Amino acid sequence: MSNDAPTYLSSLAEHWHIARTLRGLQIHFDPKKCTGIWQCYEVCPIGCWKPDRDRRVAIHQNAESCIACGACILQCPEGAIKLE
Repeated sequence: MSNDAPTYLSSLAEHWHIARTLRGLQIHFDPKKCTGIWQCYEVCPIGCWKPDRDRRVAIHQNAESCIACGACILQCPEGAIKLE
């Protein structure tokens, strides 16, 4: 008997993506609460956020790639980002 079990989830990112899809969860961003600190941009492992320096807000530009890891939610001091 072999100890080489197949790997079904190759990364935490895939796990979160599958879990988010099954539960229908998405990142919801309230730009009115955003003060342009851009911690979401700095912590996102996928690069889903972009700073809009003119308006001093973040933009969730790559929602399709978002793995709903929650890093941006934890780092936003204004509570502008939620997973729903």
